[in-house]
Amino acid sequence: MVGIKELTGSSEDPPSASAPAPTTPSNTVWPSDDTKALPTPEEDATQSPDEEATTPSSTPTRPSAEAPPPTPDDQEPEPPQHTGALTVLVKMGRVGKVGPNSWRAGAEPGANTEVYDATGRLDTGCYVQWTLKHDGKVLQKDTSSRCRPPSITLFDFEDGLEPGSYTLTAEVTTDWNQTGTETFSFDVVPA
Repeated sequence: MVGIKELTGSSEDPPSASAPAPTTPSNTVWPSDDTKALPTPEEDATQSPDEEATTPSSTPTRPSAEAPPPTPDDQEPEPPQHTGALTVLVKMGRVGKVGPNSWRAGAEPGANTEVYDATGRLDTGCYVQWTLKHDGKVLQKDTSSRCRPPSITLFDFEDGLEPGSYTLTAEVTTDWNQTGTETFSFDVVPA
């Protein structure tokens, strides 16, 4: 319910009537003392960079919490390239092993490689040319289409080993024109 107050007419002017009439409309909002020192948008646009540094309105704005901060390079880092020298290790199997570099006659231990470059251990894109020599004479050559065995032996000895001195050489090449070689020397002793 809205109450209405009835105004009665009077011949006297109200006490405030003698004061000068305001020059601004009654809905004007006056700035507080804190904001009076701020320049208008027009004044702010004409300030020099030195003036901006001393003006309270020139405080840096914070980036939105929704947008991540800009990064110098929005691209993901590239993976390392296949470069540098290869490190090749020949790993002989343990079947018939009787000493640090000795195997029993008739054994077929098999062999694998470990090949590394600047990116780490290589698997595909890496090829091994195997050469087995007995007392300096080539007995067997074989090629592997990879450098890491997927649960198989990369080099199989075709026949049982006879007593004597052997070398097994792994010559490695990669799709990235890298090369490396490792030779493993071992002896075969009578059973």
